[in-house]
Amino acid sequence: MHVTLHLTTGCNLNCRYCYSPPTSRNDMSQQTAFQTIDFISENYPVNTGIIFFGGEPLLKKDLIKETIAYSHTKSGYFHYKVTTNGILLDNDFLEYASKVNLQISISVDGNEQAHNTFRRFPDGSTTFGIVNEKIDLLLHYQPYSKVLMTVSPETLAHYADSVEFLLNKGFKYIIVSLDFSSKNWNNISLKELKRQYKRISAIYETRILKEEKFYFSPFEMKLASHIRKNNFECYQCHLAQRQISVAFDGLIYPCVQFVKNSEYAIGYVTEGIDGETQNRLYKESKTQTEECLKCDYNPRCNNKCSCLSWQLTGTINQVSPLICETERILIPIADKLGEKLFKKASPMFIQKHYNAVFPILSMIEDMQ
Repeated sequence: MHVTLHLTTGCNLNCRYCYSPPTSRNDMSQQTAFQTIDFISENYPVNTGIIFFGGEPLLKKDLIKETIAYSHTKSGYFHYKVTTNGILLDNDFLEYASKVNLQISISVDGNEQAHNTFRRFPDGSTTFGIVNEKIDLLLHYQPYSKVLMTVSPETLAHYADSVEFLLNKGFKYIIVSLDFSSKNWNNISLKELKRQYKRISAIYETRILKEEKFYFSPFEMKLASHIRKNNFECYQCHLAQRQISVAFDGLIYPCVQFVKNSEYAIGYVTEGIDGETQNRLYKESKTQTEECLKCDYNPRCNNKCSCLSWQLTGTINQVSPLICETERILIPIADKLGEKLFKKASPMFIQKHYNAVFPILSMIEDMQ
């Protein structure tokens, strides 16, 4: 289970990627944070991920530290994550994170041109210069930190160059989200997306043949699903089952995107979860359309995120035509890449996708 704590709706940047841009700042109190830990300890005491989220969660550094300290007084095993835009990272906090094993993910939209398109300070000044320095600082303390990259139609032209930039900076895990909320997707941008995926495919092939070890989210699951065609299902959304989100006021939601939409609240930290509502939403999210059921790509398709479906269609189980188009672009390119690497008998590719114990061996190697 993963439980996200929305520490604040405030942010130190002015960008368009907030799920629900606040008109005023609301902060989670220490009492609510501690009540959330009580709830987690009582209901999910084994191997639960506690994720600190915003807004910009590092605006609440003290609350993060207090909450982690309080969790140490509880029985159970927890691990900790925070997602930040990086502006407030410093040596003191990174040293603290190392001591408590707090994993830090940073949002960077790629190279300078891509990142500065939307991630700016409230006065309009750019942030890349600062973030670029904070990347080096973060990777010094946590060499395997994930970078979260958002790609929009306006930044598509920089997609491949941005992936190469992030790899050159030293990131090993690149997690990419397309900004489906943008109104600027059209046939021209979809053609550009295809061109960029082909360029990234060439970058991926070159680096894998050089035995470089990295993870690029759009390709990895597609490659795995191509290899294990009859025994694989691409990422599945288990709405309200494997992850929940706690808002600043203590209301519990099935996922981060639903926060502040009270009709989707499934409980409260001092009262617990309404199992009937939880199960109803999960069952509803798993209902597929006839179109999806007939599609050859269905088992491999990422068009199963209920939260994203709700954002784009207003329901949690309807198909978004835009996501369908992007999946139909991505899958054939990933398949061709996998076939080429297999024919070339790339040792890294074979280990990565055919050796079941590779993740364990990789982790041991990384720790040495």
